[in-house]
Amino acid sequence: MITVDEVAALVRREMRGKRRADMVLDADTRLDDLGMSSLQVSEVIFSLEERHGFEFDAAKAADVRTVGEVVALANESLAAVAQP
Repeated sequence: MITVDEVAALVRREMRGKRRADMVLDADTRLDDLGMSSLQVSEVIFSLEERHGFEFDAAKAADVRTVGEVVALANESLAAVAQP
């Protein structure tokens, strides 16, 4: 199961010092409010795919706006892979 903390860690890595290290990221945090580019969001998504061995639905992934939406879509994609 992918958590908000895991996605938040990836977001922090992508932001690389552009935000305070102690900034609070939760499920409601908007990625665009953080100043993340679409490329940075894609890197977070690619990292999750690589770590967990699944692929996001590209159309749905393009529409994620918050950390929570990334988590929900990731877990949905992970569950689909686990289905026989």
